[in-house]
Amino acid sequence: MRYRVSPNVAVRTTDAAGAVDFYSRVLGLPITAESGGETTIDASPLTLFVINDDQVAGPVHELLVDDLEAARDELVANGCEVVRWHGKGQDCYIRDPFGVVFNLWEEPDG
Repeated sequence: MRYRVSPNVAVRTTDAAGAVDFYSRVLGLPITAESGGETTIDASPLTLFVINDDQVAGPVHELLVDDLEAARDELVANGCEVVRWHGKGQDCYIRDPFGVVFNLWEEPDG
């Protein structure tokens, strides 16, 4: 399995408005989009997606994979746990043995 780090990071929090205010006003990062309860912030070279969430809190890093199901199976076999799984093109969260949460994202040509 090949894993590649994506420049996308979800900031999942119970205070999305406060997070957006902090990143835009305090840190001066530009808001590039707002849609469906998600705010996109340019933290070049990263893109932050601030999302209100009362179940998964903190940063969620993204790993790009060629085969979503195979990646999940390999990671679970190596001590990871599924946190949230909605399938291709949606949230597929895995927590590694050290507490870091990743969203697995299958590349369109994968």
